[in-house]
Amino acid sequence: MDLSRFTESQKAGGASNADHAVQGTSNDAAVSRESAARLGYIVDPFIQHFVKPAQRRAPLINRGTFCRFHGVQNTLCQFVQALGATTQASGQIVVLGAGFDTSYFILEKEGMSVGKYFEIDFAEITAKKAATIYRHSGLKSLLPKDTEVALGGSELHSSRYSLLSGDLRQFQTHLVPKLVERGFDLNEPTLFLSECVLIYLDPEHSDSIIDWITQSVPNAAILTYEQIRPDDRFGQMMIDNLRARQLELRGLHAYPTLESTSQRFLSRGWHSSTAVDLAEYHDRCIDDGERVRLAKLEFLDEWEEFTLLAQHYAFTFAYSKDSDPFQMLCPLK
Repeated sequence: MDLSRFTESQKAGGASNADHAVQGTSNDAAVSRESAARLGYIVDPFIQHFVKPAQRRAPLINRGTFCRFHGVQNTLCQFVQALGATTQASGQIVVLGAGFDTSYFILEKEGMSVGKYFEIDFAEITAKKAATIYRHSGLKSLLPKDTEVALGGSELHSSRYSLLSGDLRQFQTHLVPKLVERGFDLNEPTLFLSECVLIYLDPEHSDSIIDWITQSVPNAAILTYEQIRPDDRFGQMMIDNLRARQLELRGLHAYPTLESTSQRFLSRGWHSSTAVDLAEYHDRCIDDGERVRLAKLEFLDEWEEFTLLAQHYAFTFAYSKDSDPFQMLCPLK
């Protein structure tokens, strides 16, 4: 649950006010993730380097951050494991709007590498991320040995990991050539990841990204994590609170429900698409022992509020082709 989107966003230079606000959500999400890590909800030894000062989030936010982290890491790990078990392919991961996400470093620390790992975000964000990585040996040591700093410090290039700067609204014209230049292979099984990113784009721009994936990457999958249900009372409050911070959920009304987020891919001919809201994910995909462990970390007495909030965020996992490795993945079950 990206409840941190309700906090005040920081601004970065070089973009419109709306872009500043969207970029600020990277800081907000990192603060929530660091809070959850520090309190023992999740294991992420790297996020602390991207957050200053640290803040303690409320228990229901920490619980939601745990669910979000669990869903993403579960999908990434299943993908890497399926690659090793079923195919000769090395695989690729592309993170759209990566912000200060640390999943690459978590996978590398656990020895779960993929052939190529790409992260994309605004140059203001990637420059901060690259600088932070190079300031901390625990991060820098996990980069491939051939990593080079590029574009004035806003990009990192290597044989396996690339941090690329760009505007997702110019995905096909600007970012696809960058991906190809850095070794993106259209024929490799590729997992795309988008956490509260596509929803900030106008549907014409986000649909353009999905259309390119559909037409150009024959063996692809995607995990999205986005807001849903704008039309009830809480949904409208969520929209109003974000709008007050100059954050507009531009894609929310185009894909407002679990069914519509799933049909977004099925209507384009994808083989499978499943969507669950975070409340259902919490109850169905987190085992009893883990929920007992979480209860010992903090007392959560706001269950009705947590459920209401969690019902307005959803994972969608879709894959385009009935073949390995993606047919083996079941991250939302």
